[in-house]
Amino acid sequence: MKKTIGFYLSALAAVLALIGAVLYGSVPQTNALVRPLLILSAVLSVAVLAVSTRIPCGNLLPILSALLCMGAVGLSIGPMISTVVFAFMGMSPMSSAQGYLVFACVGLAAWLISVIAAFPGIVKKQA
Repeated sequence: MKKTIGFYLSALAAVLALIGAVLYGSVPQTNALVRPLLILSAVLSVAVLAVSTRIPCGNLLPILSALLCMGAVGLSIGPMISTVVFAFMGMSPMSSAQGYLVFACVGLAAWLISVIAAFPGIVKKQA
């Protein structure tokens, strides 16, 4: 079977979600659900690569992975919002928010790539 760009994007989304889970360790204030959601998103992205050709509606799995990733990033905002605002206002050092901002960028990239991966599908349809 020939793979589409969605296959490679799903693999990239899985790698970015795992990197985000590792980077979340450097965030000062955390939410306990963020890491499990990111790991689950990465596992689901890998599952997409393995089973999406064998089950009906397999191309919808990247959307579920994207929802988990976005949920993780969304839950991470609450504990860090005051730190980020204070850092941008100059009331605390930017280094206090730097770890979170790097994590958030990686998490948002994983989310966006997961959404994009859902559109082309994972494998080309046989004519």
